[in-house]
Amino acid sequence: MTTRTTQVLDAFAEHLRDLELPLPVEGADQARAETGAVLSQLSDHVIPRLESLDAPLLVVIGGSTGAGKSTLVNALVGHPVTRSGAIRPTTRRPVLLHHPADEAWFTGTRILPGLARVHAGQSNDPEAPGAADTTGDIDPATSLELHAQDRVPQGLALLDAPDIDSVAAGNRELARQLLRAADLWLFVTTANRYADAVPWEVLRTAAERDVTVDVVMNRIPDREGVAEELAEDLRAMLERHGIEAEKLFLVPESELDADGMLPPR
Repeated sequence: MTTRTTQVLDAFAEHLRDLELPLPVEGADQARAETGAVLSQLSDHVIPRLESLDAPLLVVIGGSTGAGKSTLVNALVGHPVTRSGAIRPTTRRPVLLHHPADEAWFTGTRILPGLARVHAGQSNDPEAPGAADTTGDIDPATSLELHAQDRVPQGLALLDAPDIDSVAAGNRELARQLLRAADLWLFVTTANRYADAVPWEVLRTAAERDVTVDVVMNRIPDREGVAEELAEDLRAMLERHGIEAEKLFLVPESELDADGMLPPR
């Protein structure tokens, strides 16, 4: 049944690739963009998932500039594996963390076939954690960095994506492409940025595509009652926009250590 379904989807994708919208009429640009997005969704997520139902679930961690995505990813594995910092854009190359036993699922082109694979620890890597920032580098990443981590449970993978509102247009589109490949989108925002317009536009798109979304509100002032008040307001906004977040995680503002790590607690 799965093979038959993927054959139908392959034929549908071929039809979309052959679709021409040459006239400069109203709505043509949007139709072209939507056609490209559907093709990306089919190749990056729908078809690979149907062909490999037992593949690890992919959690894409995305959100606004400076929300602390990379810091949270580093906290989950207990040491720095992805760059965090004040200069934007920080995350240039997306970083995928997987259990060592799951490596074969990600070294090929099963998902995100347009991105070359780079393994962590390769020499002369200008984008390794702690490498010098090159602020003029605004070209979108063309590779996916793979990290095997024992702390990541087998059957699950975490992907640290570029900012969805990055100053680099290529990174913004790459972030959206990565989100289209997600089984779960972990959306990270902050106590003072959660009402920004761009993330809500992307969240609405996720809702329209029935993507499962969890939300992290980071950097909440550590004062009595603040977390509850902000959580109530954020839940109300999610409801107004028709977005069903499975879980809402609240992370208080915390001091980082010399390695940029959150306290273990």
